[in-house]
Amino acid sequence: MSEAGTPWWEQPYRIIQTNLRLIDGTLDPAALARQARDFSASAITFNVGGIYAFYPTELPLHARNPYITGDLTGEMLEAAHREGLRMVGRFDLSKGTKLAYDAHPEWFVHNKAGEPQEYNGTYQACVNGGWAKDYALQILHEGISRYALDAAFFNMTGYQPVDYSGRHRGMCHCANCQSAFAEMYGRDLPEREDFSDPTYADYILFKRRTSQAAAQNIYDTVKRLRPSTGIMGNGKGACDFMRLEIQRAVSRPAPEWPHQPGELARWGAAIGRGRAYSCASTNFLDYQWRYASETSHNHMLRFGQQIANGAQIDYYLLGLFDQPNREPLEPVHRFLEWHKAHGEQLTDTRSAARVGLYHSRTADAFAGATASGKTRGQCFRGAYRLLLEARIPFDFVSDERMEDAEIAQQLARYDVILLPNTACMSDAEAAALDAYVVAGGTVIATGETGRYDDRGNRRGDFALESFPASASQEAMSGLETYFAIGEDELEFPLTRLAHLDGWYFSAEAKAEAQAMLSLLPVQKYGPPELCFPEDLASAGPGVLSRRHGAGKVVWLPWLPEWLYFRDGLSEHRELVAQLIRTVAQPPVLLEGAGPVELTVREKDGATLVHVVNYAGQRGSSYERPPAISGLRLGLLDADDKAIALVAGTELSAGPADAQGYRWIDLPPVNYFEVILLQKAAV
Repeated sequence: MSEAGTPWWEQPYRIIQTNLRLIDGTLDPAALARQARDFSASAITFNVGGIYAFYPTELPLHARNPYITGDLTGEMLEAAHREGLRMVGRFDLSKGTKLAYDAHPEWFVHNKAGEPQEYNGTYQACVNGGWAKDYALQILHEGISRYALDAAFFNMTGYQPVDYSGRHRGMCHCANCQSAFAEMYGRDLPEREDFSDPTYADYILFKRRTSQAAAQNIYDTVKRLRPSTGIMGNGKGACDFMRLEIQRAVSRPAPEWPHQPGELARWGAAIGRGRAYSCASTNFLDYQWRYASETSHNHMLRFGQQIANGAQIDYYLLGLFDQPNREPLEPVHRFLEWHKAHGEQLTDTRSAARVGLYHSRTADAFAGATASGKTRGQCFRGAYRLLLEARIPFDFVSDERMEDAEIAQQLARYDVILLPNTACMSDAEAAALDAYVVAGGTVIATGETGRYDDRGNRRGDFALESFPASASQEAMSGLETYFAIGEDELEFPLTRLAHLDGWYFSAEAKAEAQAMLSLLPVQKYGPPELCFPEDLASAGPGVLSRRHGAGKVVWLPWLPEWLYFRDGLSEHRELVAQLIRTVAQPPVLLEGAGPVELTVREKDGATLVHVVNYAGQRGSSYERPPAISGLRLGLLDADDKAIALVAGTELSAGPADAQGYRWIDLPPVNYFEVILLQKAAV
């Protein structure tokens, strides 16, 4: 706790995670604490126990680090506190060594063939086995009782069917899982890990429920022993504050997704219920190459996105500061110094976005049961890119919050909620969204949104009563055609056709629904001499909208966001952006050329406008971005005083234009800029 009684993790923090190796058991705690302090860290993450104990454990199945001769954890805690640092104890309770496995193999994961999930002499613990349910809690009891840790972090909790080499090892079929699943659902474990097995939907929920129960046991154990110790979680179980993680995975399909830091930060805000969150930036490229450092420019792009979306700072090193590739260290150090100077302004802010992007773990988990499920991930990220590149500030709205008692007040913050092909939806979600529309909100949905329930079962009708269509009649795939844009439809003065590739979902329009854009029959595309329209009769609308209560629902029965993810053509972005902008006038505009992200946050009557520069990212390369000049910021409610926190300069706004915006010329934006807008003192 701070002197005022506020937990330290609710104040600005900059964590350095030293993910220790066994050979680091000989380190000098005093020297490491000084290095972390000089690096402008406010806290350090340090190994305590789990796979190996970094202290003299008395538990016989808890393997000791053979390089340790004294009480390294205790010495480090004392050294950290002397330097004014908080210490986060790192526990990895997800695995045990051969010492534990040989004594109790039934505690650990075994696939259907009875093979243990072994990797480099460690064994994956079963969530439902004796290691996770008992012995790990004994380790935790010993560590928390001995050391007054400021917080505790738990690595790789839950089900881990994929090992460090990316190999899928299969679901656990141990006796513990079999009996727990039978007790919960009255049937055997699924034979296959896909929706062709009717039991698989139950298994998805089984994993979620048992993982949450395990996280709750960890939380309760710590709080019984030491209530002041904060629990740093991954957002999927009980915790006091959240630690998410950013790293590349080279096995992911190219191109590299550069928006992972902002995506994780938005998710942390959406599910956090006001808890602080950070997105640890891994110094290394990927698990296989933990000493191949990311460029400093990638770290800076990550940090820019994180602070733009309300996250705290966490930097993750394998080992200590003596990295074989030191290039990122000094630039990261300079950023931490800047954050230390401005942390009070950047922390505990609230998003001022008026647009919500619907984030659904249910739609992700059960996508495989739907017709267009293979597109789900790219639909979501296409919508993300679309909003970001249209410079529309947005938050995530999480399906995990839709049964909150105050959900109506949460949703009322938004003029528009965008649901990208959110096929699977519970009745409770649908009811909350319908109430939001009745109260005056606008929902924009694409594709199969609401066509399935929250277990992937096809509904007889769309989930939303407010939907402009009913009883989807046909899902057509593989279409290669166009939508014709009418002369009076939106603002497309130079574009009359928008291409469609893939899915179109026919449905019966409800009474009073209004249609825009016309789906054309499939056209010839070769040879060129035959490429002209022969039949322009409409085969269906591209946009269907309907009023419901004080609001409306707009449905695009196709996947423009998926096409934007793949092709990046502006007409798909502008179609959705214009539908959003017809609802409300944005409070902040950003003009000028360049690949930038715009977010707006508020704190104590002040406004912070973040501009993040993506010009250094090209495919999978991250280099120093060229400074972007000529950007102008338009403000509807211009404050009296504007300060560029990175450039360190005061800015002034011009007179209001015909639309009511006052414009500020921004200084050149390097990695990012933060504009602080506040009322001048009277």
